[in-house]
Amino acid sequence: MERLDRLVFTHRRLLAAVCAGLAVLLTITALDDGASTRQVVVVRGDLDAGTVLTAEHLTTQEVPIDAVPTGVLTSASDAVGRALAGPVRDGETMTDRRVVDARDLSGFGIDDPALATVRVTDRAVLGALHVGARVDVVALDPHGEAEPSVIARAVAVAALPTGQDDGGGDVVGLVAPNEVAVALAAAGLGSGLTLIAS
Repeated sequence: MERLDRLVFTHRRLLAAVCAGLAVLLTITALDDGASTRQVVVVRGDLDAGTVLTAEHLTTQEVPIDAVPTGVLTSASDAVGRALAGPVRDGETMTDRRVVDARDLSGFGIDDPALATVRVTDRAVLGALHVGARVDVVALDPHGEAEPSVIARAVAVAALPTGQDDGGGDVVGLVAPNEVAVALAAAGLGSGLTLIAS
């Protein structure tokens, strides 16, 4: 025991340095563990394209930093009130590109973008479409007295219908240049509209 005491006394400075180093290492490790995850917003349940998100649709989770996608939403309030750009699965992480916001349509590659919603009378045309697809919008005279006319070309599909229509047609969200979006809204008041993939 006396020999051990003498050994500790002789090397006390070295032992103190080793202990200090271990304390620093443990502190860094603890801090690193705390920073290796990030809070992200995820959805509860499978949801259809076009669903307007509420607080009940969303929750948050801590996920490893390496698994966090670019543009991730970190607060449920960032997603509430915005529509889904496409269908999502339960537990899917929400990013800025998974929701449609009329205030930020930059991801669709259209100059001076605006979001227009139109009712499409022919449900069959929707089967081959997906969010991001480019379509031409054609106006049809409900009385059959005028020839079909193209209202807009190569506009982007931003949101697709969530289910069966109410008899007035399926609502589709389209991103178009601002002037074209106004023309789409006006055309939808007096004509039946259909879409052609472009």
